[in-house]
Amino acid sequence: DPSKVLGDEWELSEADRASLARTELHDVIRQDVAEALRTGIWGWSDDMLAIVKPWGFEVDEIRVPTRVVYGAGDVLVPVQHGEWLAQNIPGAEVVIEEDLGHLGSPELVVERIGWLTGR
Repeated sequence: DPSKVLGDEWELSEADRASLARTELHDVIRQDVAEALRTGIWGWSDDMLAIVKPWGFEVDEIRVPTRVVYGAGDVLVPVQHGEWLAQNIPGAEVVIEEDLGHLGSPELVVERIGWLTGR
């Protein structure tokens, strides 16, 4: 049951509900969240604060290879945020996952990590 993983209060996209219905991902999601919070809530807290305060740099100053990836059906992070980043980071590669929401596709993890590490 997807609601046992994330809770019923979220009005998720159909794509995210389909991802959460994949029972083989439930333990992975739990492990990811546990690892993310293992040393405390500060990383998550910083993410939330980044919504309402300056980041310490302007995104149009970014000069390293950057990939902006977002799901067109994401209801947790507004699509407009991904669009804005894509428009304001010079030379950014933009990947819009038309059929996906917030969770993305587990099948793309290896490709995404490969891009980050240059492999």
